[in-house]
Amino acid sequence: MSVNQVQHAVRPGDRAVAWARMWRFHFVPLSLSAGLVGMTAPTAGATTVSVVVGLLFCIFGYGVGVVINDWFDRKADAVNAPDRPFVAGLINPHVGLGLTLALSAVLLVVAVVVAPAVAIWGGIAIAGHLVYTWTKGVPMVGNLANGVDMSLFTVLGAVAVRPDAGWLDIPATTWFQTALVAVVLSGFCLVGYFKDIEGDRVAGYRTLPVALGTRISSRIAVIFPVVALAAAAVGALAGAEHGAYAQAAFWLLLAASGLAFTRSLVTLIRAPEAGAYEALLWFTRATTLFVLSLGALREPTFFLVGAIPMMLYLELTLRTTRSSRQA
Repeated sequence: MSVNQVQHAVRPGDRAVAWARMWRFHFVPLSLSAGLVGMTAPTAGATTVSVVVGLLFCIFGYGVGVVINDWFDRKADAVNAPDRPFVAGLINPHVGLGLTLALSAVLLVVAVVVAPAVAIWGGIAIAGHLVYTWTKGVPMVGNLANGVDMSLFTVLGAVAVRPDAGWLDIPATTWFQTALVAVVLSGFCLVGYFKDIEGDRVAGYRTLPVALGTRISSRIAVIFPVVALAAAAVGALAGAEHGAYAQAAFWLLLAASGLAFTRSLVTLIRAPEAGAYEALLWFTRATTLFVLSLGALREPTFFLVGAIPMMLYLELTLRTTRSSRQA
């Protein structure tokens, strides 16, 4: 059956599921939690509209990145993930990319009017998706580029609540949070590479597991959460302004993320390829909890309570990836 025949055979409900899979809505907590942490920055002229626009960037921003990546990665995905909408013929790749970029452009135009700083950082984040695509095949550089790019959702959250401030007038605390988010998301990207080794070899991508092998790369992956957890702990201990309740909320979420990181990395080291999918799921849970812990230092109740529906959402949506073992 040709691609066109497959597309005509798809039922409307299945097509809606395919679009949701294309945008990877199951990973929304990664970008949304980063944006919410950024929104704990001191406000400067925040309005409902500027906050909503910032949240929309954080909700859909990850999806924009994966659509761009999937468009370029069709050769690798034909091996790694043949059920993804582009290579399975469920969605025309050019239509999917075109609509995604068109919707992004509309959101950018709205942001220019209501919060120019959000538009600037939103444009930088979209450009960062392209940088990741161009550097993915370079050992270590690709996952670092992806981590830095995704961490910009933290900056987007901050400028959304500070529309009256300059686009570079960002608190030092936000930059620190952004750096920590960049570290864990760089590790998230690296762990994700382990499930794609075969297709990446076919496509000529020299990701770290392809270039150095799984044994060395799995041990390098340990560095990212260790650095992030240690830096976050030192930062919290140095922050005398945080009350006992905020500290307790922070340490609770940080400890939970540490346990999840441990489960992920033990799985990865024991079975770098066979356990890659499970390792990525645990790293996703750990990353979300880690990012939420950063926000708990500023708004403990919001992030403690918010962690419950966010983690439930992760569990429910990640179940849909188990058949293909491609999150």
